[in-house]
Amino acid sequence: MEQTAEKTVVAKILTDELTQSKLDAINHEYEAFQRYIRGDEDADLYSATKQCADAYVDTDNLRDDHDYPWFILNDVFNVGVDVEQHDTDLTDWWLKIPVSQVWGGVNVPIQPHDEIPDEADVKDSKIIHEDGSYYAHLTVRQEVEVSEEYDGVIGVDFGIRWVATSVALPSRNTEFYGREIRRIRRHHHDLRTRLQEKGAYDTLQSVRVKESRRVNDRLHKISRAIVEEAKERRALIVVGNLEGIQNQDLGAEMNRRLHSMPHQRLKNYIEYKAAFAGIAVKSVSEYMTSQTCWRCGEQEATTRRGQGQHLCDECGLDDNADKNGATNIAKKGLGKDIASPLSSLGAVCEPALEPSGADQASATVRLRADLEAPASTKRVVKQTK
Repeated sequence: MEQTAEKTVVAKILTDELTQSKLDAINHEYEAFQRYIRGDEDADLYSATKQCADAYVDTDNLRDDHDYPWFILNDVFNVGVDVEQHDTDLTDWWLKIPVSQVWGGVNVPIQPHDEIPDEADVKDSKIIHEDGSYYAHLTVRQEVEVSEEYDGVIGVDFGIRWVATSVALPSRNTEFYGREIRRIRRHHHDLRTRLQEKGAYDTLQSVRVKESRRVNDRLHKISRAIVEEAKERRALIVVGNLEGIQNQDLGAEMNRRLHSMPHQRLKNYIEYKAAFAGIAVKSVSEYMTSQTCWRCGEQEATTRRGQGQHLCDECGLDDNADKNGATNIAKKGLGKDIASPLSSLGAVCEPALEPSGADQASATVRLRADLEAPASTKRVVKQTK
């Protein structure tokens, strides 16, 4: 089934590689844009950019201490322009930006965080100035054919110890993601605390921007790895709906750690990357996925030690707690009762889908009949952090 997929690709403008005249032209246009939206109708700004500002910017609610995105219309800029005329060892991507001071605009090298498909349309976009650098936020749209048949499922559990854990069925291959994000969050939390105590508020804002950029980079790598695995396995992706995890009360420190984990952002990245890959994403309730034994379906005689270990007194399962939750999410994605043993799922399932960003009502997932597993399974840690 065909659907429209849309995503925002953030591309850093490599200003260190620009001539001074090009950089001056970009700085001039950005500053003129800020003046224009604040009422300077004589600002020396490219005419189409003025039209874009009038369409996108709420000039009645501007903050004096805040710079606003420089909006550009899709019919006045190009991505990948004249690539054969430029140094492709530097980058495969170039952006032509319209500016008032240079007839025809300026061509600048960019470094996108994600692929821009050749067949995709780049719509109205914007340029943001952060921490001394320029970033183009490119809105990319494409018609894609979403698969309605899959050979398996990948369940994704969002947690505290790991930002995400994925389990593929029927193989039960397990990946753990996000150790580096925990380290970044902890480091910047301590750094922000020290800066607040010193009253260094300008530095504090810069630190927040750097933290966000570093975390976003990891999230894109994680979501890309999950979608790539789904493509390789021809698997439907199943994620928790996040309502249960966000409503937990685990005490002040654990609540801080829980809510500092960017689960919703990661979920969004998985959804739009999957959409461009033609893979449906199904959202399911996480209710009882942590307490239920993934192997035998027991829900009463199970215990969880800390955040890392799940024990089942019924069948003797001793396994990673996040893997247990991800496996049950995958079972729910098949439309099955998680209280049923994994081996009872059968060979062919037709789960009802409520996919994010897709319109189809159902899909077929083929699984081999025998899904029985040993009591303990090897833990595999994904290298992409």
